[in-house]
Amino acid sequence: MKQAQSIEIAYLINGEVISVRRLSRRGEWRSAASTFGLVAALSMAAALVVALVLVAAHRVVYGPAYMSLWFAIGAGVAALAASRAAGRARTYQIGASIDDDAFSAIALPLVRRTGAGYRIALISGFTGRIEGGRAPLPIESLAQQASQRPVEVPIEAGDRVELSLGATTFVVRSLDDAGRAPLLPKGAVRRFVRRAFLPLELAALASIFCAVPVGAQIGEAEMKSAIPDHATPWEVEKALRAEAQTQAAALHQCFDVLPISCQRSGYVGVGVSLSREGEIRSHWIARSTYGAECPVERCMSEVVSNWFFEPIPESIRVVLPVQVLRTDRPLPYGPARAAADLERSSLRAQGPVGKQPLSSLN
Repeated sequence: MKQAQSIEIAYLINGEVISVRRLSRRGEWRSAASTFGLVAALSMAAALVVALVLVAAHRVVYGPAYMSLWFAIGAGVAALAASRAAGRARTYQIGASIDDDAFSAIALPLVRRTGAGYRIALISGFTGRIEGGRAPLPIESLAQQASQRPVEVPIEAGDRVELSLGATTFVVRSLDDAGRAPLLPKGAVRRFVRRAFLPLELAALASIFCAVPVGAQIGEAEMKSAIPDHATPWEVEKALRAEAQTQAAALHQCFDVLPISCQRSGYVGVGVSLSREGEIRSHWIARSTYGAECPVERCMSEVVSNWFFEPIPESIRVVLPVQVLRTDRPLPYGPARAAADLERSSLRAQGPVGKQPLSSLN
């Protein structure tokens, strides 16, 4: 019987009806479902708009992660909005807020549904009566007990409660829950939906920050070798030199384990034997400006084995001069100290003929 109970509250000022609202459990389910669907649709629309914006900006995101993010945010926000809508639908609130059902100097949930049924809150100052039993029950006798906190009185089936507070009167009736399920007050759902914008905006920002530029499609023009088929052997060698110099930065790793005296620029002659497809058949270090004190040839040969070259008109065997710059690792004592150490090492290698006082090098 309690599940079929419906509560109608009429709000009057000086005897004039201002508004009438009805509470029922079916109305709570309807409000929660409509709010959930509206916020979920808004989340899907936001996800679609963000995806279109990313496509227009030539950016992409990882599809499963993108869908999971928007599904989690959309479902969470929709469930939260539905819970708030259901809570609003089961309560008749009075107070000075714009969301309240009736104006009052005291903020109070006048009527609300609990697990035991509907209850009406009484505070000191209320007058009126409760009709439904054998004799009307005066409100004043119950309101006297509400000196510290409101007193909640259950509303039984068929009861009629009339409350007065100054010029304001509330008429509460318990009816059978028949007819169409009641809706929330006008504008309430819109306010719940508006609160969902912030999480959706955060999800949109996360999607934009996680997006990466779209990779350009590789066509036949990009797959074509930069070295034309009619290039002369000298033109082919110049192109191979440029490609080798571009990849020479990988040689820096060979100097990180060497003494500070080896941390200097130099030249290396890289010998390679290339097929027409640009594959390295064999490779070696033909010459180097680094002496025996800087054994980098073996390491350089291993690094060169990972190089690649453009296809060429015909196979070739050539030695490519490559400039090796100093390693990217910072010098521990600064460039001046490193230059002095290098000069000392050179003088020691020259022997007694080139011997100079070490004081002149400081």
